[in-house]
Amino acid sequence: MQLSIFRGMRFVRLTDEHLIKPFNCGDEQKDLDLADFLVNNARLYAKERMGVTYLIEDDNETVCYCTVLNDKISMSVDEKHIWNRINRKINNGKRRKSYPAIKIGCLATNIHYTKMGFATKLVDFVRQYLLSDRQFSGCRFITIDAYNDKNVLQFYENYGFRFFSEKDLTANTRSMYFDICG
Repeated sequence: MQLSIFRGMRFVRLTDEHLIKPFNCGDEQKDLDLADFLVNNARLYAKERMGVTYLIEDDNETVCYCTVLNDKISMSVDEKHIWNRINRKINNGKRRKSYPAIKIGCLATNIHYTKMGFATKLVDFVRQYLLSDRQFSGCRFITIDAYNDKNVLQFYENYGFRFFSEKDLTANTRSMYFDICG
């Protein structure tokens, strides 16, 4: 599946041979987490078959990247009202106590390219892949543990992600999900 991006930029799947270009998300703490993951852990995730990282890059920098891995969402006894909302969209005969999901483990945009739609393009890529005929196995949901930052949460909410719980209101990250079937 091809991703449409600006001229002079490339969409690539990270391999052992690929030279990672500089990345800076403009937040010192997030850079420690996100740039460190890209440089020091993304290849290890791929080698250990834990996740696959996709990059948008230009000649000089990593513009945006995301790491995708398998996940599942499971019923929480404490948040039954949220599980009921999820289950209402599933055919009665197919309802389960857990459902297959794809997790976007990391999604980050370089400070020089914020608000240009690159993060949306990567989320769209994951969603379109799950809806395509190339899908290898069944998967209904996309999950993410989003930084508990107003702008980050607003991005995901605007895309259509919903919160799993209110219990993580003050945590560093908030667990969210997106139903690819609507």
